[in-house]
Amino acid sequence: MLEAQRQETADSDAEPLVTAVICTYKRANLVTRAIRSVQNQTYNNIEIIVVDDASPDNTGKVIAGLADRRVRYIRHEQNKGLPAGRNTGIRAAKGSYIAFLDDDDEWKANKIELQLQFLKKLPAEAVLCAHYVNGKQIRRFGRQIVARDDLKKGNRFGAGSGLMVRASVLRNVWFDESIGQGEDWDALIRIASCYRIGYLDELLFNVNEAEHERMTTAARNMPISALEARMKVFAKHREFFGEYWFRYHSARTLLSYFRHREGKGKYLLYALRRCGPLAVGAVLFDMVRRKLLQVV
Repeated sequence: MLEAQRQETADSDAEPLVTAVICTYKRANLVTRAIRSVQNQTYNNIEIIVVDDASPDNTGKVIAGLADRRVRYIRHEQNKGLPAGRNTGIRAAKGSYIAFLDDDDEWKANKIELQLQFLKKLPAEAVLCAHYVNGKQIRRFGRQIVARDDLKKGNRFGAGSGLMVRASVLRNVWFDESIGQGEDWDALIRIASCYRIGYLDELLFNVNEAEHERMTTAARNMPISALEARMKVFAKHREFFGEYWFRYHSARTLLSYFRHREGKGKYLLYALRRCGPLAVGAVLFDMVRRKLLQVV
C-alpha cells in the first residue's frame, strides 16, 4: 500500500498513471477485444492488469501473445469470483486511478482521457459514465453527481466497465468478496457514503450482451436457492434501501428472466410469499413497461 501511495503522489502533478483492471474467466476468445480497447486509448499513461480467475482455457497464452509491456497478467490458482479478482487488481495496481473493464465489454478510445478531465474539473474522487448496450441502446443518468440516495432504485450505471476511482479510495473501500452478485452496486453505495461520485454524460463504453455465457444470462436457469444467494447485497444494505426497495429488488431478482423460465408459477408464488404482492406487482408492471417501451 505504501508503494502505491508513493506512486500516486509522484505522478499526481503530471499525467497520472491509470490502471485498467480486467478480470476474466474462460473468455480467451473475447478478452483480447477488451484489452485492445484499452491499448487504443487516446490517453497514454496506462497500465493494464489482467486477472485470470483460474480459467481452464488458454487465456494465459493469449495474453502472453500480446507482447505489450503495459500488460501484466495475474492468475488465481483457484476460482475466487469477480469481487476477489477486482481486489487482486487493486492490490497490484500502481496507478493513481483505477478503472475497471469487464472482459466482454469495450471502451471508446477517449474514455480515460475524458474521465480524467471531468474528475479534475468537477472535482470528484470517482466517476461513472453513459454507455451503449450492444452498440445501440443507450443508458444515461442525467445529473453530474451520483448521490447515495440515487442508488436506492438500482444500479443503472454499468459500473463494472464505466467506473474509475482514485486508488486510495478503493484501498479504503475494496469489493466485498462475500457478495456473489451486485458487488459493484455495494461498492458504489459505500463510496458514495464518504466520497463524491461524478457522472459524465458521454457514451464511453459498450456492454456486449450477446449469446456468450454471462452472469446475467446464467440467471435464466438458476433455481430459487441460487437466486437467494445473489441477494446478499440487499440484506447488507436493507436499512439504506428501506423496506419498499428492499422487497422490490428482492422480487426483481427472483423474477429475473421470468418469461424464459420453466415453472413460472413456482417462482411467482415464492416471490409473493417472500416479498409481498406490492413488490411483485411493481416488478411485473415494470417488466411490461420496459418491454413495451424497449427500455434497457
